Amino acid sequence: MKHVLFLMLACCMATTSYGQNIIEWRKDKVTQIIFPAEIVKCRTGYIAGPSDNFDALTQSDGKVLYIQPVMPLDETNLNVVTSDGYYYAFNLVYNEAAKCVNYIIQPAMAFYHDVTVQTNVPEASDPDVSDADVAAADESVLPDSTSLFAKVSKQGAYIVTNNVAKLQKLIFVLKGVYVDRTHIFFKFSIQNSSNVPFDIDYIAFSITAKKTKKTSSQERLQILPVGADVDIHTVGAKSICDVIYCFEKFTIGKDKVLLAEVLEQGGDRNIGLRISENFIIEARKL
Repeated sequence: MKHVLFLMLACCMATTSYGQNIIEWRKDKVTQIIFPAEIVKCRTGYIAGPSDNFDALTQSDGKVLYIQPVMPLDETNLNVVTSDGYYYAFNLVYNEAAKCVNYIIQPAMAFYHDVTVQTNVPEASDPDVSDADVAAADESVLPDSTSLFAKVSKQGAYIVTNNVAKLQKLIFVLKGVYVDRTHIFFKFSIQNSSNVPFDIDYIAFSITAKKTKKTSSQERLQILPVGADVDIHTVGAKSICDVIYCFEKFTIGKDKVLLAEVLEQGGDRNIGLRISENFIIEARKL
């Protein structure tokens, strides 16, 4: 049963950091955020309605949170706790031209897990459940991320065709896709051959239709990485930066692509790379 959350204005506003999850929202569309477990608590940096003088409508329905600002708002924050003991934090960024309004949240995106909360993890004594299945159930956050990223970094750049986007002396390259039992890694290179430093606002990933004559925001589903090996703020003039992004394992249909977009801060050099489903299906095993 749907219920409206009456929320207090948060005392502290979270500052933007490259390690924090970013969600864009706009006043003319509802943003839908789907969590892996039911929402039990929500706190915001804005006045949530319906109430007197509210800034944005906020409504929960089980695992789904709906938010919509009634006016352009400054960057603010959203904190959510789910029934499986995971704590999530997001930066909300107003963008009247936001293309993605649907977000799927993964457990590895949480900043904290209360292990005392009971969850439906398979018992090892169950004869129908293997030890590997139990280990997979426990692996809800990215394990030993430093060694995993180092392992990916050592892999050669094996993708050589249909993997490059170019714009105004910027080159965005997918060098390889790698997978283990629970995660998939994308290895990118961003080259700036101009004399103007390329300041990065953020890098966004979304699943969209392969053929996009007039793709609406409803036809794009943004997915958020669970980690990166480095935080890229700027690609200097005449320089190259490599970065590896990790996601919980996923696949896409033959009629879809993964769109990786790098948006420039204070500029219009926004470059996008369309990644075929073949690269994902044929990811190399770590």
